[in-house]
Amino acid sequence: MRPLLTTNRHRRRLLARVLLYGTALLVGLPLATSQMLVGTVRLGTLEPWPPWREISVPSGDLKLRAWVAESDGERATAVVVHGLGDSLDSYVDVGGVLSQRGHAVLLLDLRAHGGSDGRLTTLGGHERDDVRAALRFLRERGWGKRGFVLLGTSMGAVSVIRAAAEETDVRAVVAEAPYDSFRGTVLHHARLYYGLAEWFPLIPAAIRVAEWRAGFDADDVDAVAAAREVTAPLLLIRDGEDLRMPDAVVRRVYDAHRGPKRLWVAEGAPHSGASQARGYWETVLGFLEQHGL
Repeated sequence: MRPLLTTNRHRRRLLARVLLYGTALLVGLPLATSQMLVGTVRLGTLEPWPPWREISVPSGDLKLRAWVAESDGERATAVVVHGLGDSLDSYVDVGGVLSQRGHAVLLLDLRAHGGSDGRLTTLGGHERDDVRAALRFLRERGWGKRGFVLLGTSMGAVSVIRAAAEETDVRAVVAEAPYDSFRGTVLHHARLYYGLAEWFPLIPAAIRVAEWRAGFDADDVDAVAAAREVTAPLLLIRDGEDLRMPDAVVRRVYDAHRGPKRLWVAEGAPHSGASQARGYWETVLGFLEQHGL
């Protein structure tokens, strides 16, 4: 009997190890990988200086940090939105040019970024709601009477395109380095940085866990579908040296838009670096002038 008991004991131990390692692979690995999709790096924040002042914008249960520069001019109010892992502090110079031109300007920290509340990001899912919350905040204070110009970069670009698809008083959108969809950009980055094939089962598993953790639907985060619904003029900017959002990706968004549009390539610019490229302001301000803004 002793050899039989020993054999059974070994089998139970082997089964326990299989279950343990299987659980780690099926649950632990997707859970860990999902952190790359919903986690972010929170940068330090600056104190505002004139003409800027810091305000708090409610978005659901969260409070979002924003800077505003008011204006008595006749131009549309500009809302500027950063990308993943960034903050409004990187766009003070951009906002300053728009303020000097006569726009009231709001620079927004999306959830889980900068000085805003929140722990998780959704790559343009709930961030669309943050942009819409900022527009609502401005309207309630009488700062949206002449409509809005939305400017966004990367995740911010997807967020403003998705917001513009649902807001009738958006008069123009300037979107730098947008991705086509949540699933599309995750697959592209998995291939670009890790050499993973699209069929690799970890990718959809990690997305599903990310959806559960952050409470959103990845299929809703679709800039191509949103661009079809945007009626405002659209300026799309492709960063010339950007492997993350290459021409084919940006053009899918561009081709979907059925209204007035332009695609400009910021030659030599890295991802999110167009504002430092030659011709940026000539292009952006020329686009606004062309459409009476």
